[in-house]
Amino acid sequence: MYESIFCKDRRCKKTALRWIFFALLLIADRAVKLLATFYLPEATAQENARFFSLSLQNNQGISFSLLSGFPLVSLVMSILGIAILGFLYLKNAWLRTSVGIMFLWAGAMGNMTDRLLYGYVIDWFYVGVYINLADIWLCVGCLIILRRAAAIF
Repeated sequence: MYESIFCKDRRCKKTALRWIFFALLLIADRAVKLLATFYLPEATAQENARFFSLSLQNNQGISFSLLSGFPLVSLVMSILGIAILGFLYLKNAWLRTSVGIMFLWAGAMGNMTDRLLYGYVIDWFYVGVYINLADIWLCVGCLIILRRAAAIF
């Protein structure tokens, strides 16, 4: 019954699975940030002296707190990054089949959602710098795409 309504061919099913995976990544990022806001303390200078801690840091900038004094610029850069990812997705066939693009979109959408809702990104994991799952998704996505590109060329 479901076969006749939804995807019939293998390529369509793989695409659907990639989008479900994207949704799960985005939900995981949002859920962990929500839990962090309820259960983790605000970051202090003392915690920054250690290499590893779990505490909240409101990041108004982009990665590694760059442009932290310019939240509007950070939001515009997020929107522009997502638009570029969309353009590349539409124009590049091998990128459409990469799970790396789903990691990139989930990371970018997770952080942009924070910027739209709060005016800053909720970072909660300190490892020399404050990061969150969306930042990890962005790094993993870049690595997957770079590895795949290196194999092609």
